[in-house]
Amino acid sequence: MAPWSLSFWLTYEEVLSLMVANVPNRPKESKLKKFVNSRIPITEWLPKYTKNDIVADFIAGLTVGLTMMPQSIAYAGLAGLSPQYGLYTAFIGSFTYIFFGTIKEVSIGPTSLMAIITQSYVDGLPIECVVLLTFMAGVVELLMGVFRLGFLVEFISSPITSGFTSASALIIILAQLKPLLGIKSHSHDFLMMVIEIFENIGETRLPDVSLGMGCIMFLFAIKRISRIQTRNRNLRKSLWFLGISKNAICVFLTSLLGIYLHECRGGAPFKLTGEVVQGLPSFSFPNLTAVIDDKPVNFKGMLESLGWGVIVVPFVAVLANVAIAKSYASDVVVDANQEMMTLGFCNLLGSCVQAMPSCGAFTRSAVASSSDVRTPLQGLYSASVIMLALSLLTPYFYYIPKAALAAVLITAASSLIDYEIFPKLWRTDKFDFLLTIFTFVVGVIFGVEIAIVSGALINMIRLLKVWTRPVIFTFIRSGRQGREYLYLKPELGLYYPTADYLTEYIKKQHKNHKCPMALDCQNVLHIDYAGCKALETMLNLYNDKEVQLILLNVSPIIKGKLKTVLDKNNLIYCQSSNEICDKAFDLQICSEEEVPLTLSNGNKNDNLKERKLSLYDNALETMLNLYNDKEVQLILLNVSPIIKGKLKTVLDKNNLIYCQSSNEICDKAFDLQICSEEEVPLTLSNGNKNDNLKERKLSLYDNV
Repeated sequence: MAPWSLSFWLTYEEVLSLMVANVPNRPKESKLKKFVNSRIPITEWLPKYTKNDIVADFIAGLTVGLTMMPQSIAYAGLAGLSPQYGLYTAFIGSFTYIFFGTIKEVSIGPTSLMAIITQSYVDGLPIECVVLLTFMAGVVELLMGVFRLGFLVEFISSPITSGFTSASALIIILAQLKPLLGIKSHSHDFLMMVIEIFENIGETRLPDVSLGMGCIMFLFAIKRISRIQTRNRNLRKSLWFLGISKNAICVFLTSLLGIYLHECRGGAPFKLTGEVVQGLPSFSFPNLTAVIDDKPVNFKGMLESLGWGVIVVPFVAVLANVAIAKSYASDVVVDANQEMMTLGFCNLLGSCVQAMPSCGAFTRSAVASSSDVRTPLQGLYSASVIMLALSLLTPYFYYIPKAALAAVLITAASSLIDYEIFPKLWRTDKFDFLLTIFTFVVGVIFGVEIAIVSGALINMIRLLKVWTRPVIFTFIRSGRQGREYLYLKPELGLYYPTADYLTEYIKKQHKNHKCPMALDCQNVLHIDYAGCKALETMLNLYNDKEVQLILLNVSPIIKGKLKTVLDKNNLIYCQSSNEICDKAFDLQICSEEEVPLTLSNGNKNDNLKERKLSLYDNALETMLNLYNDKEVQLILLNVSPIIKGKLKTVLDKNNLIYCQSSNEICDKAFDLQICSEEEVPLTLSNGNKNDNLKERKLSLYDNV
């Protein structure tokens, strides 16, 4: 991350990168070579390319290309564009990702989500504005990658993504009812589309409805048939190929029907796609002028007409692309910044061939994964299929029925609605469940961009509440002679948002309990000036010998900061709980008992173990996937029953290894009964030399 982003997050990708970096013994590389390999990944994997990889990538690329071709035509129509623009987007995205992409399964091209968002910003505008939107999306994505702003994606949680994706799917389905029914409608607002469909229902064309419904039933039937389990290997492969090529088969068969009726019967009874420009596009820089409403408009005017699209479109594209990359990156750590730069290059080059905004697609990535893809070079074969279609097949695209394309989009959009997440969210986190419903409703009524922004704001407010009202473990501990002291342990660090709250909380405890207080600073990895002054206020409360404030487990870095800010020499430090008795009561031995008092974060009846902190993420699942063999294992220590229940609900894994003590780790990891442990500093790397966890600025502002 960039230096300024260090003061914000230690994301779980960094934790994963630390874990992955230390699993195998990797040879050292020169800095220049490492940099080139990280920015142009083809330089790393191409020298290792084998004949087996060629065959596997050819099969995968061919199948992805056959899937992408009808999708590109349909998605271009969804965006309100001619079919050729979807094909331009498909081949340039696939080709560019070969050089800069990091995940072999990702296929860059037009998607339903990008199409529906693009359409909302370019409706009624000329193609020059669409191309400029693609160019600006590439610029924004490239800048986000260069300035390492990948952490911004973390503000969009899985529930928000599921909510706005499901809303987009519903909008797509409703929008495709118009060509499916053969009626005209010019509105793209959800509620207005519903009204127009009901108003024009009398104009429904029976041939379009019959063909469209037949295609939908055909596509769902093929999808069901392809999932049949059989022991016959050849039959299993045939069913698999049938399943992944169902869209191409549907479009091909209906095109033959359209050709026959149009050429032999004097005209097709259903609406056809129409003329498609033949051949590959010329490579040129996007036009910075256009004619809008019969008036010439310059670059500034074009940007004004696009509005917030230049920000929303690239942000959604990055979000979708990183989500796909994480889903299929089981053995590598996803470099979100590299993926953003790659997507930026795809859109920048795409704007030079009149492409629409693009990103990765879950459906094509699933096809590539099931095809046993080996490297991103499969994009070369996918792009070749699209270029052949542009060169040879465009005259036949004229005969593709619009109802068939609508059926392809409806079946594809139906798979975007995540039905399974709702019961899981209800069982794990009611807040996330309500957030998903909220994002979905807002997306349907007001638009996807409003849903994303509002969902992210709610998540940020929730995080701010957690930061400003941290959980504080509070116990009454008693020594061997019955002498009691108050034990407090804040969950988070001591920063200016939490300083006042912690001060007021300790004042309240001081008023209620006239006994020494031990403030455990084990979780305080960083403290700012406001935090130091808050400690000074606390120390002023405990200025007599009978009632003292003792600081427990304070790191040397924190001690140095306290010494710099506070003008006090009477700070009492302890490194173990036994020392508390010595310094507070002049006792040498202290047999302690813990009596739960309160666990406060500003809410009544709130308990840490029952706290809902949005577990529905794939962070832990990704970590577990890294450690899936017997030699290198990931063991979960001190997991509460509540958290175990949530993990069991969300993760489909039975091989989780739990330990309740550190000695058990050796038993389960090495089959040893006794484990003499030594701690060896590893390294927490964030790209800077001499960087240590304790010295990290604002470091781990979470309990990851």
